[in-house]
Amino acid sequence: MLKQLVNEAHFMLTITTTGPVLVRSGHATLLGPDMAPVLTFRDGDWQVYLPGSSLKGVLRSHLEKVCRTLRPDPVVCNPFWLLRDRATNEGGRLVCSDYPEIFCGNKFERRSKPDFTLQDRTWRHQDETITSVVAYRDSCPICRLFGSTEFIGRMSIDDAYLTDSTRPRPTETRDGVGIDRLTGGAAHGAKFDLEAVSSNVVFQTEVHLRNFETWQLGMILLATQDMADGLVRIGSGRSRGLGSVQGQVDQVVVSYIGTPADKPVAQVWGLGKFLGADSPYGTQPDDMLTVDRVPTETWRGIRRQATFSDESLADLCDQAIAAFVARLQKWSVPEQMQWTHLGFA
Repeated sequence: MLKQLVNEAHFMLTITTTGPVLVRSGHATLLGPDMAPVLTFRDGDWQVYLPGSSLKGVLRSHLEKVCRTLRPDPVVCNPFWLLRDRATNEGGRLVCSDYPEIFCGNKFERRSKPDFTLQDRTWRHQDETITSVVAYRDSCPICRLFGSTEFIGRMSIDDAYLTDSTRPRPTETRDGVGIDRLTGGAAHGAKFDLEAVSSNVVFQTEVHLRNFETWQLGMILLATQDMADGLVRIGSGRSRGLGSVQGQVDQVVVSYIGTPADKPVAQVWGLGKFLGADSPYGTQPDDMLTVDRVPTETWRGIRRQATFSDESLADLCDQAIAAFVARLQKWSVPEQMQWTHLGFA
C-alpha cells in the first residue's frame, strides 16, 4: 500500500530570524571568521541558506521532547541510543534498564541479523525478514513520521532559501572568547569570531507529507505552531543567544488521488481510512478528521485538492493536533519490539 500515493499534504513554511542564527559549515574560512554559515551557489552568487536536513533534525528533536512529555513512559526511541552501547553483560544475561528507548532501526537490525556480540559473548536469535509493512507497523511514532535506518518516513522538507536574494549577504560578524574557569574572565588565547545570519532575514521552504495518518499531520502542525511561538531554535550556539526564529504557515493543501467521489469536503482522510479495518500497517480504520470550517476544494488534473487557510487552517490545526495527542496516549510498544521477543532475559 505504501507504494501507492493515496493522500498528500504540503505547505510553505516561512522562517524569519528574530536574532542571529548560525548553521555552521563545519570548517573555518582561510581569511575570514573561525565559524561561518553554510553557503550554496544560487542565482549567480553564494548565499546563506538553512539546510533541510538541519530543519528536519530540529523538528524531530523537538517532537521527541513533546512526545516524552505527553507520555512519560517511553514510547519513542532515541536515535543515538544503540543496543551495543546501552546493554551490559551481567553473569551471562543481557541487562538494559533503558531498553524501551533503544533506536528502532537498531531493534530492526537485531531482528534481521540473529548474531549479537557483547563483551566476547554471542547471543543467537531467530532471523526475521523486515518488510516495509513490518518496519512501519512496529516503528515508534517519531520513526513512523521521520523515518529510521529501516524506513524512509512520511515527511520531507526542502532547503530553506532567502526570499530576497538580491540584497547583500545578510550576515554579521561577532566576537567570541573562551572563559577561564578559575577567574571567570577571558581566557588567554581563546578568542574566536563567527559569522551569523542577521535578524529579520526571511527564508522559505516546503514541507511535504505523503501517505500520512491524520495524527502525523497534527504532529508536524504542532511543531510549526511552536516555531511560530518562538519555542524552536535552530543552528549552533542556542544556549548563548543564537538560533532564535519564528515560523509561519499561511495555508495547507491536502490532495488525494483516486479518492471516492462521495468523500465530504469537510473530511480529511488519513492513511488508515484508505487501508480499512484489516490494515497490516497498524493504522486505525477511523483515521479521519471532520472540520467545521470547510476548505476550498478544487480539481487539478487527477488530484482532488483541499486548501486550508485562515479560519479553516486554524480548525484543521486544532483537529489534527487533538488527533495526535489522542493517538499518542493510546500508543503501545508492539510485542515484536519488546526485550523478551528479541531473545534477551
